Amino acid sequence: KLEKSKSGHIFISHSHDDIVKVREIRNSLEKDGFEPLCFYLKCLNDDSEIEDLIKREIDAREWFIFVNSENARKSKWVTLEREYITKTNSKKIITVDLNDEHDVSNLISNISRNLRVFISSHSNDRAIARKIKEQLEAKDYLVFFAPDSISTNNSWATITANALFEASQEGCVIALISQESMRSEAMLNEIGYAFQNRGRIIPIMIGDVALSDAFKYYLIRHQFYHLSENPTDQEINNIIDKISYSIISKK
Repeated sequence: KLEKSKSGHIFISHSHDDIVKVREIRNSLEKDGFEPLCFYLKCLNDDSEIEDLIKREIDAREWFIFVNSENARKSKWVTLEREYITKTNSKKIITVDLNDEHDVSNLISNISRNLRVFISSHSNDRAIARKIKEQLEAKDYLVFFAPDSISTNNSWATITANALFEASQEGCVIALISQESMRSEAMLNEIGYAFQNRGRIIPIMIGDVALSDAFKYYLIRHQFYHLSENPTDQEINNIIDKISYSIISKK
């Protein structure tokens, strides 16, 4: 199993009138390894200062949970938080109906969905793969990259297969496509497995690559992202932002 994130920072937008039930949600998130924040500033009276602090805290977190209720819909601060968060596409936003027990109970699984990422790459592309891994982890994704995720004492094949299965079911498989990839049977098998299990595949083309017929069969219908052969950190950051938005906006 991929390890649970210990840095899944979540902003919980809620009405303080619902705090008893919201605390239950917060406790469940903490139990599952996330770090939720129920923002409430009793010590401040300056509205502009409160607003600035709220916005800064939202900016610092990747996740935003709107706890929907009658009280929340009447709340000045919840309205402000929702209006602010809609101005950015970089956050993972989930709405939970406080009065729907089924909705509340499924909150953790809804967060975990699309959170797992498997990076399939050739050894020659390891430096680029590692930078992509680091950028995704900074956005609270659970990333499996075999050279970093497996110790020499463990079963490489079994752990890789399990991680690939999880990412195919609950997230996505990022395939780094380069000239070296075209000669990699292992990569072809990983992409083929994700394809056969209806997993989401995100191909990133490194330089100009002529796809082999086998790779073309699995990838032809997927949206490609492109990097130069020696990408800058900014190029990689831009790709990660696009991929993250693609994952977040998936219905």
